[in-house]
Amino acid sequence: MSKRILCLLLLLSVSVACFACGGNEISETQSDMPYSTAESTGEPEEPSAISEIELSEASDIPVSEEPKEDSTESPTPSEEPVSSEEPVSEPSKEPSEISETSSPASDEKPHTVNGFLVYQGRAMEQFGGSSKSGILTAEVMNAFKEKVGDSVNVYAMPVPLACTFYSPAGYERNYANMKDCFYGLRDALVGVGFVDTIAALEPHADELIYARTDHHWFARGAYYAAQALCNVAGADFDTLDTFSEYSFDGFLGSCYSSYKVTELKKYPETFYWYEPGRDYTAHYFDQKFKTEKSSGSMFTSANSYMKFIKGDGYAVRVDSSVQTGRKLLVIKDSFGNALTPFLIAGFEQVYVVDFRAYEGNVLTLINENGITDVAFALSAFSIASSKRDNITRLTKN
Repeated sequence: MSKRILCLLLLLSVSVACFACGGNEISETQSDMPYSTAESTGEPEEPSAISEIELSEASDIPVSEEPKEDSTESPTPSEEPVSSEEPVSEPSKEPSEISETSSPASDEKPHTVNGFLVYQGRAMEQFGGSSKSGILTAEVMNAFKEKVGDSVNVYAMPVPLACTFYSPAGYERNYANMKDCFYGLRDALVGVGFVDTIAALEPHADELIYARTDHHWFARGAYYAAQALCNVAGADFDTLDTFSEYSFDGFLGSCYSSYKVTELKKYPETFYWYEPGRDYTAHYFDQKFKTEKSSGSMFTSANSYMKFIKGDGYAVRVDSSVQTGRKLLVIKDSFGNALTPFLIAGFEQVYVVDFRAYEGNVLTLINENGITDVAFALSAFSIASSKRDNITRLTKN
């Protein structure tokens, strides 16, 4: 009998403890989404890897040259390596191995594959950032603005993920978390212009603004975001009808080729890009902007997201035919690659550096080249993680 009483007492104590815990609210950054990491109580920093996929399809940059991140990050999804112009895997170049496009079943339920939310033939990263993570990044950008002074315009241009616009019912927290993070950033900026990319892209969600099989946006999404940037900057902007549209079929992007969401093979998509009608020349340099490697087009022959400015492996300067007296520096991760073609109408030169790979000092770059405007075009995971520290690193090299 005594043993039974003891067991009952133990069960009663466990029940009381569970009830007490159940009364606590979930912290702001906690999420029921896969790969969203909750912020520990009292910690000022967001998790260093909240679900980041940021992966181009190849890299010829030695690992030692990549800015070091937390070694405890999960290998899947992995850190995005800076990519070169030579993709390793381009499944879309072999259309004979890809089944014909078909429509997902109307009764398909959302599910996860290798950490991706998959729904209606689309694979999406999920997001667990918060206003606190946006505020932390705003502080870094504010410090940057203080260093460049009033003679240089600075803009924050956070890039949302596809889950912001395409998460199915039950996954609305992706949208809420994105807004919290981005608008937390906006409200904490001092002297830095804010580009509201969520507001710019949301009315166009029924257009091809994000890939279904790749974690990046498509060129049309970058177009609407670039338009919003130019509006905030007061810069000229060429409408899409002045560009030439090109495409190829059978595209299967990083979610399929790198992260093995194999069911996407049933739903290949058409990849579109837009080449400007105005004259320009793109110059590709080493990661210190010292040695020019090549020059020519902003587009490659790659049948992948490597289509734009040869990926992440170069520092780039694009000389435009316009004479505006303004020069723009884009400090970006891979999402910034697709922006570049849409910015040459408002700036006579557009400089592009990847904030993970660039080895020079951007303050020196700004001063030596008379740069008038700087835009931080960074994806949500770059905004909401310790990757923000790369901004500070670029001012100390």
